Amino acid sequence: MTASGPTRLAGVVEMTPRGPMLLEADGMRWRLIGDVTTEHLVGTPVTVEGTIDGAAIAAYYLAPRTETPTC
Repeated sequence: MTASGPTRLAGVVEMTPRGPMLLEADGMRWRLIGDVTTEHLVGTPVTVEGTIDGAAIAAYYLAPRTETPTC
């Protein structure tokens, strides 16, 4: 996948040797890059908004999920 416009994803933040990753419910993993702080969200369901580039998402928004997804 190449760079795209803004995208919203949901999943759980996990810490790996390569840094923070977003694990989606379907098993897809995205490397989180950008100026967002993730340490306090490890193991927490989150919503991420950013730009996808390959297997990474350059996140500009990252926050805990407070509702159940509808889709």
